[in-house]
Amino acid sequence: MRSLNIAHRGFSGQYTENTMTAFEKAYEAGADGIELDVRLTKDGEVVIFHDAKIDRMTEGKGAVSEYTLEELQSHPIITRPLQKAIKQAVIPTLSEYLECAKDKPLVTNIELKSIKKNYRLELRVAEAIQIYKMEEQVIISSFLENSLIRMKILAPRAKTGLLLSKYDESTIQMAKELGFNYVHLKAVNLTEEIIESAHAHGLGINTWTINEMKDLEKANALGLYGIITDYPDRLRTIQYNDQ
Repeated sequence: MRSLNIAHRGFSGQYTENTMTAFEKAYEAGADGIELDVRLTKDGEVVIFHDAKIDRMTEGKGAVSEYTLEELQSHPIITRPLQKAIKQAVIPTLSEYLECAKDKPLVTNIELKSIKKNYRLELRVAEAIQIYKMEEQVIISSFLENSLIRMKILAPRAKTGLLLSKYDESTIQMAKELGFNYVHLKAVNLTEEIIESAHAHGLGINTWTINEMKDLEKANALGLYGIITDYPDRLRTIQYNDQ
């Protein structure tokens, strides 16, 4: 089975990350899945945004959690240099994305950017994916195992993936014992030993972020569950040529 082609923050190699345009263009480019990041606003809305602060992506300043949704969306997202210009975009909500994705054959990898241990973000994400009947179409990922444990309670049909900055045999074992479905590993840490170990524990591997053609070709031959890339069009070309 070929690896899933998962677009990192949408088609972020050419379009501004975590925008509805980037998600739509990723699907048009042949992505099987979308990876996105979620945070809570001051008034408890789930928005799609990677950074803790809005400084890099807008002309505003401060933490996402310090703004209401209305206040956040008054700060348009800045198009990055070298990326294709898009119409003025605002920070999207998770519900806005799910409404667009619900009828498409896409896997959505929702990375939780939790900053508190009250699990409000986990609760709101679970509510959203259940409202849109997408519990079985998502992978919930996090660096925090407690967040994933809570998600397994709140949304038991959703798949879970533990993000790892580096490989550790005991962590792989722990991920298995906690009932997670995947481990998400940086591409630089991938080895045959790691892949064999994860598979031996019944865990799939999703790797991030691979962009160069030669690296995508190598990853595509490793039997991974998913490859996360800023350029889903490149991976699509490789996989199409391999058919």
